Amino acid sequence: MSSSVVQRWGRLFNEVRENVHDGPRSGRPFVVNEDLVHAVEGKNRENRRFTILSLSLHFPQISCSLLHEIVSNKLKFWRLCACWVLKVLTEEHKWKQQASSF
Repeated sequence: MSSSVVQRWGRLFNEVRENVHDGPRSGRPFVVNEDLVHAVEGKNRENRRFTILSLSLHFPQISCSLLHEIVSNKLKFWRLCACWVLKVLTEEHKWKQQASSF
């Protein structure tokens, strides 16, 4: 970081700024919100054997990479044998998985 940037920040904090958090900016709004995450989760619960491409047909306004991020990072699912499963299994899930393997 250059010394001119540090001086400018020091001047701003001495004159006006009171916190270090970013203020609102103009530009493209952030599209991922709780309603979208719940809608994607609902589609996922309907059919676990979906692909990101088929999911993008239900949400044409959202890019495939953003849908993949929602499914993998927000909902904590990962692809296993053509079926999306939770990354973190509960005790009930583990018990059912063990019972079905016999």
